[in-house]
Amino acid sequence: MNRERLFEECARLASGSGTGAVASVARRRGSLPMSATAKMVVTSDGARIGTVGGGCLEAEITERALEVALSRSPVVSEHILNSDLAGDYGLTCGGTAVMFIEPVFRDEVLAAVYGECAALLTRGERGVLVTDPDWSAGIQKVLVRAGGVTGIGDEKLADAAALIDPLREEPELRDTLLIEPLVGAPRLVVFGGGHVGAKVAQAAAFAGWRVTVADDRAEFADPVRLPFAERTLVCDYGNLPENLAIDAATYVVICTRGHQHDALIAEQVSRRNTRYLGMLGSRRKVALTWKMLESWGVPAERLALVHAPVGIAIGADTPEEIAISIVAEMIAVRRAEGSRRGARA
Repeated sequence: MNRERLFEECARLASGSGTGAVASVARRRGSLPMSATAKMVVTSDGARIGTVGGGCLEAEITERALEVALSRSPVVSEHILNSDLAGDYGLTCGGTAVMFIEPVFRDEVLAAVYGECAALLTRGERGVLVTDPDWSAGIQKVLVRAGGVTGIGDEKLADAAALIDPLREEPELRDTLLIEPLVGAPRLVVFGGGHVGAKVAQAAAFAGWRVTVADDRAEFADPVRLPFAERTLVCDYGNLPENLAIDAATYVVICTRGHQHDALIAEQVSRRNTRYLGMLGSRRKVALTWKMLESWGVPAERLALVHAPVGIAIGADTPEEIAISIVAEMIAVRRAEGSRRGARA
């Protein structure tokens, strides 16, 4: 389940449609069958929306969530999946999950916070949700975003939001505060809608990216041909339009039909800050392109940040395999909380 849908469910409950609790992974150690950003809503009648991994661990967390729904007091709860218990369920994993479990009940503040969380993610924006488990004097929960703050909480909650790494996507448990970066689906701009570009766009969309495909030929930037792309754009490679909105959070893959086109795009994009910039091509093509770019005055230190040849070295040969290697590298950059040089094929 996507996080927008889960927050919408929380907003629905808080608007008076029922009660329950939401369990969020705050910290995990070892090998556990759950995402670092996993959440699960448990309604008072035992229905579960979302998942924190399934199996015996999820059953234990569900039981604890039902207790929290009754008490209306958040808890930080540790759950251990040891090797013996994992073996009983046919699993090979094991570890410890620290869960932040908070009640959801009819309340205007909770409804507003959860509703804005869902809207923010739908818009593809970024915010930080901070929750204090001490609700003895009232709800302590705020969403901090560019447009302001939604919710109620001590000043320390907004201060904690300001200290989070802007590239971080995983939650952080600082003292007892749960600090959750809320990030809309990442954006990818693919230059070149040919065989490889189309497969990169398709694989990235499947992996959760919002994809724009740009080409200088209308037939290769056709939304009918690329139904998985959020957006297609016909543009002049020599003068990229501002409405591509390439910024420090954007992933860019250059895979046009020739190194001269690649060079025109790389010259413009490499001068900007991006989260990831990769260029398709052999070592020889990359060397030729780099020589051209250096003659145009692009600093060597900027070129050193480009993943080229793009993709993890897995011996990829077909467009589909190449796309998988590229998206795998993008995932590695995304989850590393910072950029790194890619594998060289």
